[in-house]
Amino acid sequence: MIPIDTYTFYDIFDVDSLQKLVDSLSASLQVGISIRSPQGERFTADSQYCRFCPDIIKSSSLGRVLCEQSLLSLCQGQEASPRICRCRPSGLINAGIGITVDGLHMFSIMVGQVRLAGEEPSEEEYRSIARSLQIDEDSYLEGIRRTPVKTRKEFENILDTLSLLAEQLSQLGHKNLYLRSLIDALESQELVHQKQRDILETLAERDSMTGLYNRRKFEEAVALYARQKDRRICMISADANFLKLTNDIFGHEPGDLLIKTMAKIMKDLAKSDWLVARCGGDEFRIILPDTSLETALDYCRRVARNCQKDKSLNLPLSIAMGAAEWISDTETLEDCFTRADAKMYQNKTVLKHEQRVHDYIMERLYDKQILDRRAVKAITDMTREFGLYLGFPKERAEETSMAAHYQDIGMAKLPESFVIRGQSRTEEETCQIHMHVSHSYTMARLFDELYMIADIIHCSHENWNGTSYPNGLKGEQIPIEARIIHLVSDYISLTLPTVTGGFLSKDAAKKRLAANAGIVYDPKLVTRFLEFLEKKQY
Repeated sequence: MIPIDTYTFYDIFDVDSLQKLVDSLSASLQVGISIRSPQGERFTADSQYCRFCPDIIKSSSLGRVLCEQSLLSLCQGQEASPRICRCRPSGLINAGIGITVDGLHMFSIMVGQVRLAGEEPSEEEYRSIARSLQIDEDSYLEGIRRTPVKTRKEFENILDTLSLLAEQLSQLGHKNLYLRSLIDALESQELVHQKQRDILETLAERDSMTGLYNRRKFEEAVALYARQKDRRICMISADANFLKLTNDIFGHEPGDLLIKTMAKIMKDLAKSDWLVARCGGDEFRIILPDTSLETALDYCRRVARNCQKDKSLNLPLSIAMGAAEWISDTETLEDCFTRADAKMYQNKTVLKHEQRVHDYIMERLYDKQILDRRAVKAITDMTREFGLYLGFPKERAEETSMAAHYQDIGMAKLPESFVIRGQSRTEEETCQIHMHVSHSYTMARLFDELYMIADIIHCSHENWNGTSYPNGLKGEQIPIEARIIHLVSDYISLTLPTVTGGFLSKDAAKKRLAANAGIVYDPKLVTRFLEFLEKKQY
């Protein structure tokens, strides 16, 4: 059987059915229930039988953080017997029941939102919790009182019931794992047969992805035309630019789309008797019978021009091309193609230096109004000036400014539906939005011009107190350049009028920065930044 650690929770269990089960149990038992991974990932949505936690506790940002921390400690427990603890921000009782499948801790049942009769904190303790979370005390107490009370025995009976359910789920997981393993074994056999079919397909004359002729057909044509020395024949070598970069950043589907789009342009502009072939991943070859070199070069220019006009892809649609006319008296047709190929590589080197892909990505983000051009420029310029004000050498200030400019380039990797202005987002979508910082870091490392600032970009959204993303860095763990970018970016977003912000006066924005010193921002930097704003009269 295939090892269990090759499977995920979703491979073994029907999440929709589990969701219905926990919703029903939550309503029947009058407890909050959810199923989470050992790392805290939600496998089912939280089934909340009362509104105290979502409406009151999670109205506080600190409350949300502490709530998740409390649940995470329970998620990590592998014991089948319930682990019981009191939730820090709510004072309510929570429990976690670990579930293993074939010895692997796969998930836990979270049980919570329970008041235990005779074991509750005092009213003053509740009020103290509310004050620490900056929640209105009376609203907090009212929410607590609306939460039903259970006896210790009632709660233990509920946990016994859910422990039996956990045992059944563990057994069900084992059976599902066994069946899934059998299915995968059959699918592996099917893959062998598919490879055999693929081998037969490669013997056909068409490329399955683009519909162009394939290498085999091209080589047959070369052999045919090589015997027709009295004909005027041109050869073109073409190579798609940025295919690997597209695959690395956006995945293989956008990479395939790049190839398909380019193939269509070349096919549409070619004469009917020309043979256009895809001979490799990003490699194209064209035979142009009864064609002059001037016509072949004009074709190359038209293809390049149409590629430049196309703005539908994540990266520039760009192709390097080289053309040569066959000198049949002194060379073979293969020699002619070798000359065309050499010219193509010369063209590719020129294009590589001319095209700044990272700036193209930023332009796309501006065009889609995912980023605001004026805001990015303002952040970039102020970051540079503040760095110089702090005594940074010019080169270091420029690097920090560049990191500020490209800090959100990873937005390009997110589905557009997640970043459309004004559209409400789910919690999962918000988490994916936060992932754009890691995407920005990964993308920066792919560009020679941005490689040195990738680490700064990766930390540019961290909070001084360690409550932000992507890694929860705290204090001076965060590079000072990243702390500067965070401070400047927030000031600009608060004061520069855009579709997403700029609703505060400069004085109000300064007060907000000062209020968050030591929480969101480096307190020493806040002091220097406010001095900087005053001195520069921003």
